[in-house]
Amino acid sequence: MSDDNESIDNPNNAEYSSKSDFSKAEVVRTQVIKCDQVRSQEMRHGYYNHDKLGNSVYIPDSRQEWVASDKALLYLLTPEIKRNKFTQKVKNILNKEKDTIENFGVFPIISDGKKIITKTELKKTIPRLDQSFPIEVAIKNKQGSIIKIEIQEERGTYNNNFHYYWDAMVSIYDELYQELNNLIDICNYFKQKVSY
Repeated sequence: MSDDNESIDNPNNAEYSSKSDFSKAEVVRTQVIKCDQVRSQEMRHGYYNHDKLGNSVYIPDSRQEWVASDKALLYLLTPEIKRNKFTQKVKNILNKEKDTIENFGVFPIISDGKKIITKTELKKTIPRLDQSFPIEVAIKNKQGSIIKIEIQEERGTYNNNFHYYWDAMVSIYDELYQELNNLIDICNYFKQKVSY
């Protein structure tokens, strides 16, 4: 068997190929720096701003950036998670996502034009920011009496659910990041330099 195949098949080898400059520790280091940069920012929701020319510019949701960067580190460390028996710890943290979806998710809602139908047999999902949902609107006469009910689309009906979900996700992924840092410490990827 060649050295290349041996190094790929051996999960305890930090270098994946003896002929390559690829260093798992260096890739992990780069992702940890990215995570630190993203998490060091204020966690804020995305919004639109305007440049000097009046063009609309989207400022990304830093909560979503944090979760995405943390997930990238998680995927990168998957072999180490399995090898060092961190699987259950990680699973316990990520299971909190299901509770968060249950708490802040909504069942799909549709309208046939006459009534609103909530599809409770389907899974809950987290609504997008400013997503439109059908709502019932009472049409009143001049005296204030309801004369009919109409179905209309309303944007942002569940924006609070969206924000509560992403705020909770920040906490979940903070906890995950702590656990991944414990794993990195066990793997001894980052050795201290001797200073004189």
